[in-house]
Amino acid sequence: MSHSHSDRRGRGGPGTALLAGACCLGAVTYAVFVGPSMLPPQDVEAANASSPEVLGSVIEPSAEEPETRAPVGSLRVQVIDRHHAWVQTLECEGDPEGDPQACAALAEGTAGDPTASVPPEDEEEIDPEDDPGADTLFAEVRDGTVCTDKVYGPQQAVIEGTWEGREIDTTLSRRGSCEEARWQRLTSVTDRFENE
Repeated sequence: MSHSHSDRRGRGGPGTALLAGACCLGAVTYAVFVGPSMLPPQDVEAANASSPEVLGSVIEPSAEEPETRAPVGSLRVQVIDRHHAWVQTLECEGDPEGDPQACAALAEGTAGDPTASVPPEDEEEIDPEDDPGADTLFAEVRDGTVCTDKVYGPQQAVIEGTWEGREIDTTLSRRGSCEEARWQRLTSVTDRFENE
């Protein structure tokens, strides 16, 4: 090979530098605008505790803690995890001390949801038709929701029954970020119960 055709050609020029700069700028822009939407949601209570001065001007703390209402429902949960499957039943009778721990965990799932209704002060119980808690807890992913395609696990679950007076018939999987969020919201019923 002659010296005129050697591999010592110039590796970069203004075009290469321009292309590299545009790629770096695109990566930084993507990280700034899209990156935060892929992070897991922050714990609301931890965020509130770290910035009470902001919330103090908007929300006045109440002198009395509201009485938490224990959920009522009966759910049949069938979970498939690779080569293992199990069926478990969750019975919640509205007794915070006698009901399984999963009942309280599901109640917390709707308590932290800003779309769940709060019982009116002059009424003892909420009419199930007026309480969206069951709807938000077991809500399916809406059409048009932007989700990642990442597969978080092979597990699938079918949940059937009644919860807070509403019929529940839903299927869960761990395919995609939106389905994974639903799975995490309902992990208290998809994990094996201690007594089984």
